[in-house]
Amino acid sequence: MKKHILFIFAAFCLFLFSNCKKGKINKLDSISYGTSFGMCTGYCAQSIVISDSKLTFSKTKNGSTPDTKTCSKSISATEINEIKNLLVANQLSNLPERIGCPDCADGGAEWVSVTADGKQYKITYEYGKAPKELAGAVAKLKVLKDSFKDCN
Repeated sequence: MKKHILFIFAAFCLFLFSNCKKGKINKLDSISYGTSFGMCTGYCAQSIVISDSKLTFSKTKNGSTPDTKTCSKSISATEINEIKNLLVANQLSNLPERIGCPDCADGGAEWVSVTADGKQYKITYEYGKAPKELAGAVAKLKVLKDSFKDCN
């Protein structure tokens, strides 16, 4: 009888731990994504912030008068969860804050910032060279950023 109880307990524990996703983000506060180019004219820095079912886009000119433009719209919980599921907390924490040489020789820079579970992760990398751990999320974030082409 004890062997059966022990077996059932072991099977139950195995079931519990097999359903856990390692590194899963539980409480998401915000996701940000942006691009910037140091040596350009016009709106050289663009970013989006996802927070509380709101998607906010900003673009800023380089120079002494930044002239920032901002637009926003709502974003569905489904879209947020799709991006959140592509971000794994333990992979974010293992990435360095800076990868490569962002915006060297005016090659541009991209960054992803996630505030979740009481921690903030920000990774900046060379434009167009997202690390594989971020590639899926970055692809979705770019589409969202590009949806603001008419923001004036």
